[in-house]
Amino acid sequence: MVNGEQESPGKCWGFSLLNQLFMATIDIPDKICPHCGGTKWKTEYRKKPTKADPDKKLIRYRCAVKGKERLDRWAENNPDRWKYYVKRRKPEGYYKTPERREYARLKAKRESDNLEDNFVYRMILREVGMDGLKRSDIPQRHINLKRKQLLLTRQLKQLEK
Repeated sequence: MVNGEQESPGKCWGFSLLNQLFMATIDIPDKICPHCGGTKWKTEYRKKPTKADPDKKLIRYRCAVKGKERLDRWAENNPDRWKYYVKRRKPEGYYKTPERREYARLKAKRESDNLEDNFVYRMILREVGMDGLKRSDIPQRHINLKRKQLLLTRQLKQLEK
């Protein structure tokens, strides 16, 4: 309880539970699990920079079967939290429904018509290339300049017609 408010069950989840849900599963035939004898592994990538190599990454492999068992055990021991998670989870195929596609199409059209920041940012990435460039790497003044450039280009095209 914080300030008389009850904390939602979702805020209590550990980092490892979310990793078990979202880590990619790969098949490595040369690597056999001592737990189950399988070759299915969940991978987790973390940055582990050193002075010699600041871009070094650590790849951690976990047994997919053992992770599933651990998740099932956690769900049995924490039924209220599990119900909260299942209730919030979107049904399978949620984002493929015609309504969601129409919403995404209208949102993209609105962003391009109004030259919103997100659209301009994507245009910059498309022009420069997506080689590890983050949103925070592009200052707002660059986005504003690109917006003005796109606006001028649109006006020129209309004058040509």
